[in-house]
Amino acid sequence: MTATNHVQAILRSKLATLAAMALMLAAAPTPAEAAVTTPEATGSLNAWFGGPYRTGQRLYQLSGEPLRVTGEIWPLPTAGTAHITIAVDGKTIRSVTVPIKARGLSGRFTMRTRVWKTGRLTATVDISKTPSSPSFRGYRLTPPVRVYTPAIGFGNKGHSVGVLHSMLRAAGYWAPRGNTYSAGTGKAVLAFRKVNRMMRIETPSRTIYRMLQQHRGSMGARRPGLGLHWEADLSRQVLGLFNRKKPVEVHVMSSGKPSTPTILGTYRFYMKTLGTNDHGMVDSTFFHNGYAVHGYAELPTYNASHGCLRVWVPNAMHIYRLAHIGQWITVYP
Repeated sequence: MTATNHVQAILRSKLATLAAMALMLAAAPTPAEAAVTTPEATGSLNAWFGGPYRTGQRLYQLSGEPLRVTGEIWPLPTAGTAHITIAVDGKTIRSVTVPIKARGLSGRFTMRTRVWKTGRLTATVDISKTPSSPSFRGYRLTPPVRVYTPAIGFGNKGHSVGVLHSMLRAAGYWAPRGNTYSAGTGKAVLAFRKVNRMMRIETPSRTIYRMLQQHRGSMGARRPGLGLHWEADLSRQVLGLFNRKKPVEVHVMSSGKPSTPTILGTYRFYMKTLGTNDHGMVDSTFFHNGYAVHGYAELPTYNASHGCLRVWVPNAMHIYRLAHIGQWITVYP
């Protein structure tokens, strides 16, 4: 290719580029047309349940207790309302519209209600679109909530028992697992009742469920400075293992009767004997001159021993394994 041909090729390329740019400018929209094609407003919505008890990824709510649906939307919408629908097992039981209130650059809304119908509870939120806010239709809160009624007592099965076990363990009581109300459940409920100075029986009440769901009713430590240690509260007749302030597990016990009282003070465990001895003491851990924590066939709700700290025989081996030589135990009136 000659120099002349090369120059002509470059000129033709530049002319083609200029022509393409002219076509693009001719097709560009006017300012008014551009405004019409602006993308819709975008934002975010976050809504959640307030009040239910969470265990793992599941939520449980005692029937008739306060329940909240709270949400936050960004940016602050001009619509001013959120429509909330609550259903149990797919059937709508409540549908309300609540105001959206300004909270900085976002908006916050809350609905309060009580649900007595048991089953799988779901909630959806609808917020209408306006020129300055996004549209949210059918926003579903997850996970759903299982609404239940309290268990009555021994032999009961189902969600009400399973969540009772979970709440008792979370509060620091030695409770079994599963969905059946067993003797172990009764002893854990009795320990909760003793700690909270309620009637000393082995069946729950709505008040107990409510307290546990609200994270109330745990046993407090008297001597958190002892680290991982045991505490025997003679006035409430309970024995607890604590990790500083945190109750690890609390058991029912029976201490010395008035004629043979349990010694008071702070001691270290010094000897352990497995099995049942001649005095009927099961899996004993001694802390001072023959005083011990041990299982015993008779375990009344009051102080009735010869000075030792009796515990329930089915739990005795478990306590025996947890109580180590040299570990502290404090006994107080």
